[in-house]
Amino acid sequence: MGFIAEVHLVHDELALAPTIANHPGTTFRYEYETSTDGRRFQFVSAFSDDEAALEESMAADPTVSDPTRIATFENRTIFRIALETDLAVLPDWGGGHGLFVFTVTSGERGWVARIYLPNRDALIAFRARCRDRGISFRVTQLYDTSVSDSGTFHLTDQQHEILMMAYYGGYFDIPRGITQDDLAERLGISDSAVSQRLRRAIAELITATIENDRMPNQ
Repeated sequence: MGFIAEVHLVHDELALAPTIANHPGTTFRYEYETSTDGRRFQFVSAFSDDEAALEESMAADPTVSDPTRIATFENRTIFRIALETDLAVLPDWGGGHGLFVFTVTSGERGWVARIYLPNRDALIAFRARCRDRGISFRVTQLYDTSVSDSGTFHLTDQQHEILMMAYYGGYFDIPRGITQDDLAERLGISDSAVSQRLRRAIAELITATIENDRMPNQ
C-alpha cells in the first residue's frame, strides 16, 4: 500500500523562495539538480513573459547565485542556478526509501511537491525532517493508491506547454483573452493541432480528477 501526497513546503531559505514571493504570477517548475566541483546546481523552468524581471530578482535572491538562461521558448525559460542554501525541498534519503517525485512546482512563498510514498512511516519521516529544519509542512492532498491510482496523471511536454499558454493567455476566461488561432500562431502549428492537444490534455486532467465510478445520468 502506498500514498500519493501533495505537500506544500514553505521556508524563506528554500531555493528561490524570495523570488517566488516576488513573482506570484509566475510558475516555477523544478527540473533536476546536479553537482559540479563541489557546487550544487538546480535547473528550473519559469513560465513567464518577463525574463528580465525574473533574472533581476534571482540576482538579488540570497538562496541562489549565477542565474543563467539555458533555453527560452514562447512562454517558458529554463534557468540554471547555483544553490546557496543548505535547505532542500526533498530529503536526501528519499530515493532509497521509495519516495518518487511526480512534480515540484512553486506555491505560495515556497514549493508544492507531488510525490509517491510507500507507506505512512515515510510520510511521517518526511514531515519530521522538514519540521526539524523549520520548514512549514502541509499536506494539501492525499491519495491511497491501494484504492485507486486515478489521482495520477501525465501530460506530455507539448500538452503542458499549451495548457500553460492557454491558461495564462486567458483562453479559459470569459470573454477569452486568446483564441485557438492565436495559440496556433504562437506555437507555429495548425489550428486543428491546437484543438487536439488541448482536448487530449484536458481529457487527461479530467480522467485524473473525476471519480471514474460516478457516471452522469444518461
